[in-house]
Amino acid sequence: MKRRIFVYMCLVALCAAISTLLISWASFYMAGESWITLAKIWPYSLLSVFLGIMLSYFAAQMLTRRIVTPLNQLPIDKPGNTMVYEELSPLLERITRQSRDIHEQMQTLRQKQREFAVITENMSEGFLVIGKNAEILSYNKSVLLQLGAEIADFAEKSVFALNRSETFRKAVEHALSGRKSELTMEKNGRFYSLIASPVREEGEVVGAVLLVLDVTERRERENLRREFTTNVSHELKTPLTSISGFAEIMQSGLVRQEDIARFAGKIYDEAQRLITLVGDIIKLSQLDENSVPFERQPVELAELAEKVIRHLEDTAASKSVTFYRTGTPVTVMGVPNILEEMIFNLCDNAVKYNREKGSVTVTTGQNEHGVFLSVADTGIGIPPSQQDRVFERFYRAEKSHSKEIDGTGLGLSIVKHGAAFHRASVSLESTEGIGTTVTITWPPAAEK
Repeated sequence: MKRRIFVYMCLVALCAAISTLLISWASFYMAGESWITLAKIWPYSLLSVFLGIMLSYFAAQMLTRRIVTPLNQLPIDKPGNTMVYEELSPLLERITRQSRDIHEQMQTLRQKQREFAVITENMSEGFLVIGKNAEILSYNKSVLLQLGAEIADFAEKSVFALNRSETFRKAVEHALSGRKSELTMEKNGRFYSLIASPVREEGEVVGAVLLVLDVTERRERENLRREFTTNVSHELKTPLTSISGFAEIMQSGLVRQEDIARFAGKIYDEAQRLITLVGDIIKLSQLDENSVPFERQPVELAELAEKVIRHLEDTAASKSVTFYRTGTPVTVMGVPNILEEMIFNLCDNAVKYNREKGSVTVTTGQNEHGVFLSVADTGIGIPPSQQDRVFERFYRAEKSHSKEIDGTGLGLSIVKHGAAFHRASVSLESTEGIGTTVTITWPPAAEK
């Protein structure tokens, strides 16, 4: 800008000098001077033009500097705060407004970028933005961990550098071809759902967005639900089949008079088994939904354990199993009916799976972890490979004795869910041929 102003002023000065020279010559000529006289003054005229040009040059430099220097010193972010030339006020105000608008837009954009980065980086789901040429535009750390890629800078690299499985390749290719897809991929024993969607601009696919969700727990829950449905159907069918069979025999008149009472007793036993099973299922459902219709109150565990032991004394005596109760009295906040059911199930199992002339020891007390109740038996024990599953619904560790030992298969599951309802934890220690100890622990916060 400075050079342009300077050139313009020099041209103006040059034109003025030439015009002055021409006017002078024209004046001499009009006055009747001869060409000889004009020739004599020619050098002086040229000297005058040269001096005029030099003076114009220096004058143009000074004037240009005075015009341009204040303009160069204007603050870029707030040009309207400095009044250099009044004539430029409207222009400077407009520049100030535009500068302010641009600054606000940039601030908003940076804020959105920060929010986007915080959200994506803290997502447990993997997030991946892909360009139309399958290059990586954006990603978070979760997607690298889930796809098995090392933490590195993958920006603008091929998306297939993250994972080379066939499922991942199909998900990306489907999205870049304009099709939304949801596929399941297995990686290191875990299952991931790949949800890929195309990104379109004016009808043309310009990229894709890929979400990676860890669905391992969901698949496990679905498997447990299917297993539960199968088991409960079997458990319900067994007593119903027995009831139907005995009733059909009695209805046909093939039962002798003296056997009617025995058959009726079997029907009654199977009906009671069915009622117990349905009752246990309802209890589990209430515990799952935290909808137990009872209020919490202080419960003395030692007294409750004594009550359960008295109830099971005859059953234990039939197997020559002896009960022992040790420890100190302790109190927790809970629902008495549920706590009694939990202790009963533990003691009942300890008797059922015990050996002849074995023992069951019920201990209550308090240690560094909080209030606890433990039930230890001298029974057959549980194999290490099955110890993680004994709290599942309808699961029985000792399959060979499952038909011999009566029960619904929901006892330990009720213990587990009842402990969770009371904010307590359950632990199990077992050695085959020696016995099993199950401990329920209430941390200090759960005792109140």
